[in-house]
Amino acid sequence: YPDKSWGMVKLTPKQQAIFVEADPHAFVPVKGAWGRQGATNVHLRVVIREKLRKALATAWANTAPKRLAARVQGQVL
Repeated sequence: YPDKSWGMVKLTPKQQAIFVEADPHAFVPVKGAWGRQGATNVHLRVVIREKLRKALATAWANTAPKRLAARVQGQVL
């Protein structure tokens, strides 16, 4: 949504604010309640690869089992 040039990451509201502030053309809160909870659209044609990688790693760490996330921390994803 809104088309194939967009993706979505599940961040915390605080993380979302950081990504949106750093690159408002690439990161946009999803509309409505999902967006207020941290769901963030990513414009794939605009986002810098390293910023996308950080957003994906952050979203993964938010939802991964805590033991696994702790083992992976510090490694390159």
